[in-house]
Amino acid sequence: MNRYSANSNIKACRFNDKGFIYRLIELDHAIPDFNCMDVNWSADINDGDTCYIGMTSNPVRRADAHRMIKANKNLAMQIIDSAGCPDEAQYKERKLIWEFKQKNGDVPKYNCSTWSGA
Repeated sequence: MNRYSANSNIKACRFNDKGFIYRLIELDHAIPDFNCMDVNWSADINDGDTCYIGMTSNPVRRADAHRMIKANKNLAMQIIDSAGCPDEAQYKERKLIWEFKQKNGDVPKYNCSTWSGA
């Protein structure tokens, strides 16, 4: 039986031609597994659990990067959509953040809303 390490999973996603839109969910307890991930294509981003909306082409590496921050040991990644190119992924990510803001009055807890780059 082959066991996969974090590094082998990250390498497996390298040069991936797909993108993923995800949300981070803040749990009440620390998660012992480095890559606590879930897929839910019909997730409700307004269910009170969403604390971040993002995009990535390498979910394993991105989940690991979020958890590298000591305070984030209770964050779980949930993949909620996919995209065929970076432009589509950026559109879907920003659209979800906008819909979240319209419904909840602000962006998710760990997202930023700035004019950076403009």
